[in-house]
Amino acid sequence: MIYRFPGTLQLEDLILEVEVADGRIHYSARGKGRLRCLPSLAVYFGWLNSKKPIRIREDGYVYSLHVPPVPSAAHARQLQSFLSTWLFRTRRPMAATLALTDECQCSCVHCSAALRPPDLPTLTTAEWKRVIDECLALGVQVVTFTGGEPLLFPDLEELTAGISSHLAVVEFFSNGLALTEERVRSLKETGVYGIQLSLDSSYPDVHDQMRGTEGAFRAVQRAAEAAAAAGLLVGFSTYASNESVDERQLTKLAALGAEWGACEISVFDAIRTGRMLRAPHPLLDAGHRRRLLLEARRVNRHHQRRLRVVTQSWTNSGLGFSPFLGCLAAHIQLHVSAQGEFMPCDFTPLSFGNVREYSMAELWARESAHPAYRRHSVKCRMQDSEFRARYIDTIPEGAALPYPMAGEAGGDC
Repeated sequence: MIYRFPGTLQLEDLILEVEVADGRIHYSARGKGRLRCLPSLAVYFGWLNSKKPIRIREDGYVYSLHVPPVPSAAHARQLQSFLSTWLFRTRRPMAATLALTDECQCSCVHCSAALRPPDLPTLTTAEWKRVIDECLALGVQVVTFTGGEPLLFPDLEELTAGISSHLAVVEFFSNGLALTEERVRSLKETGVYGIQLSLDSSYPDVHDQMRGTEGAFRAVQRAAEAAAAAGLLVGFSTYASNESVDERQLTKLAALGAEWGACEISVFDAIRTGRMLRAPHPLLDAGHRRRLLLEARRVNRHHQRRLRVVTQSWTNSGLGFSPFLGCLAAHIQLHVSAQGEFMPCDFTPLSFGNVREYSMAELWARESAHPAYRRHSVKCRMQDSEFRARYIDTIPEGAALPYPMAGEAGGDC
């Protein structure tokens, strides 16, 4: 497949031929920009080839639910964002997480969407369509619907059907309670790429307790098996705390994932946000983080790439390819709340403005220019003591979230 990169002046003459065979990506480059790009291309494709595909499908090799299949037009756009950001210092967001609704059947102890103002109107379907179109125009290649519970948004299929697979892949995070076999078929018909099911514990009673909903664990199992049977990519989304690392929960969750048809487990750090915003101490300390990395490595070896674990602890570790990822907020990812607040990520309770008042391009530029986000950070900002002291700990007690980001030199907020 031929990759071209329109819209990036320095890449307009670059032509990349990408093909896959024998479990590897093969590529060749030609054009005026070839020599400058070759080292970055070697790093990017070397990273993917070191991982190997977790699924081989008609639409290409799948390396992650967060990466479009290779080769594909959407993946060419992701590579364009990578080269634009790292070679030419022109940020192009790769991922947009869009919280369609705050409605949810659960009441999770760790919910990052808690404390949102309940009386403000949420975006309409027409407004979400405009937001999505503007995200795609910015370069986004992975559109992720969140909530609340996105399956409770009445026009979810209408939104997913409007996103061309040539531009982006579509996934969503769900608790699984509303994901029936009929709904799985409906979503697949509209082009959904994959689903991330939230699973907090390998023990049914513990998961149900943490979700505040009886039957939540079995709902994840039913949803995973139905989605996998229909050909959707299935991932588990969970989070790591000191306690879960002590219990070796990741090993147990991976066993369930392999049994239920999942191909990826995304492990986020337990972050002091949402209902846990005022927690007094870090919920995952450095020692447990190191143990989690070792456990993830063992799990990946055991499952031999049929199922892959990706941890935020690795993303923020500075190891291997991870410095190119680091803190995703305002670098790779953008987030829009159900009320239209433009945020760095869904864990960061700060707003740079509302999409009803400004375009996505204006908000992305404003956020990128702010001193807190002007430079890339390898570490998660929400776990950085200086960032929290300056921007998070100063949020008034009881304030509705997200809280307006203070304007500073370089940022007009």
